[in-house]
Amino acid sequence: MRRKYQRGCVIQKGRKRSDAWLPKEPAYVKFWRDFPGEPEAIRDTVSLGICRTLTIAERAAAEKLEQLGINSTQSFIESTCTTTFKQQAERWLKSLASRKRNPVEQTTIDTRRYAFDKWMYPFFEGYLLADVNNRAMKEFVEHISGPGLSPATIRDYSNFVKSVVASAINEDGEELFPRTWNEDYIDAPVVKHQRQPSTDRGGMEAILREATGQYRVLYALLAGCGPMRAGEALGLEIGKHISSDCRTLYIRQKAKRGILQPYTKTRSGTELNLDGECIGRDVDLCFSLAKILEEYIGSRTSGLVFCTSTGAQLLQANTLQDSLHPILEKLEHVKGGFNIFRRFRITQLKKAECPPALEHFWSGHAQTHVSERYTKLLQDRAYRLEWAEKIGMGFELPKPSVGQLGQLLQFRKTG
Repeated sequence: MRRKYQRGCVIQKGRKRSDAWLPKEPAYVKFWRDFPGEPEAIRDTVSLGICRTLTIAERAAAEKLEQLGINSTQSFIESTCTTTFKQQAERWLKSLASRKRNPVEQTTIDTRRYAFDKWMYPFFEGYLLADVNNRAMKEFVEHISGPGLSPATIRDYSNFVKSVVASAINEDGEELFPRTWNEDYIDAPVVKHQRQPSTDRGGMEAILREATGQYRVLYALLAGCGPMRAGEALGLEIGKHISSDCRTLYIRQKAKRGILQPYTKTRSGTELNLDGECIGRDVDLCFSLAKILEEYIGSRTSGLVFCTSTGAQLLQANTLQDSLHPILEKLEHVKGGFNIFRRFRITQLKKAECPPALEHFWSGHAQTHVSERYTKLLQDRAYRLEWAEKIGMGFELPKPSVGQLGQLLQFRKTG
């Protein structure tokens, strides 16, 4: 329990308080001080120097106690804290999935946990949460800068540490350890130009020329409509998520590591009905791209649009390893993932002067203005199809390169 305000006991060594004050002898103040890890306060003594009178010594003692933060509530909290950094970090990681406001996907949590196990926990081993301050952060940044981590990664890991410290709150929801982080003192490397691989029309047509089978259709779809995310495209099911004319895709789920998840990556990519229920969003195709998709589906009436020969989910990692990355390497194209297609498509939308509200609707981006809540594009399909046709794919689907004709994947009939 918090002790009351301390004035301290002013003394001169070897003398009683009732003895006459000696103006040329040094003065001291005795008080109770809390130390991290100690269950009880410890009696401490601090020198006040030469004080001509007892009154001057008492004034100096009050200033010294104030300077030491002996009567500060914050100092008491930090001095008596027994929570370690790792304990609070585990609480923070567990809260990411269960919180109502912006919950985080388990795969993202797993990625962050890996970072904590590899970088944060070894460095902050033995640290109490109260000891994580600007000096500790500076030393941590120096520690992880040595192995050659990118500036963006160092920034992200530093922000994780700051989030852990900020997550410790009292019963009133206020931070127990408020920090004013001094970025100049911490001296983390500046993130200048983040690597964002993309391509242009020529690069896209070259990629499609080298792609075979369902990969060719997948890449054309990712680059020519929406845009969609790769997980959303791989989660499309025939008979559920494609209109009869193949011109509209209903984004209601996504494929992730062999599991179909009944939601999209972000809440911004999900439309809600009047009852607040998730109904996804729609992505529209121009006629030529819809024709490609229709021919690719053929007589199939059910199952995943993109899948293995047994009908199982096509994994993103396998697609990158077996198709996209070898193609990019062969073309001597900058290496990247599926975001190459997404960035290409968003660029095409902007070049075609697509209405921002429609771009956000198709892309699943966050709203930029409150008025967008009242732009109900989901109900106006004719308007969306008109713009989809006007924008087009942004490329011509080239013929496969020599030796790749006929390399179409054979599918098991699922319906």
